[in-house]
Amino acid sequence: MLFQVVHTHSHETCPGVFPDRLESYSRWWNGLKTNPNVKVLAGYVSPMDHVFHITLEADDFGAVSRAVGPLNAIGSGQISPVIGLDQALPMAEEGVFRPA
Repeated sequence: MLFQVVHTHSHETCPGVFPDRLESYSRWWNGLKTNPNVKVLAGYVSPMDHVFHITLEADDFGAVSRAVGPLNAIGSGQISPVIGLDQALPMAEEGVFRPA
């Protein structure tokens, strides 16, 4: 399953502002990329907006929650299960997203 993580934090809690937090979250990010329970497909940041966009692949929501849990200490966000457009468009053509 694919999951889209959108995490927002403030400038007061930004890991990039404080060297000790930067070191800690750099270790977290590098650990996430080698976590056997999740696969990082993409990771982006909007520095001026203090927003992380991370796309993960995992077998279950629990693995993703555990993997990105440390972000809770500096902000909040959303984790959404997603599918690719190549998968969604044929489903739409089949009427999957229309009311019954």
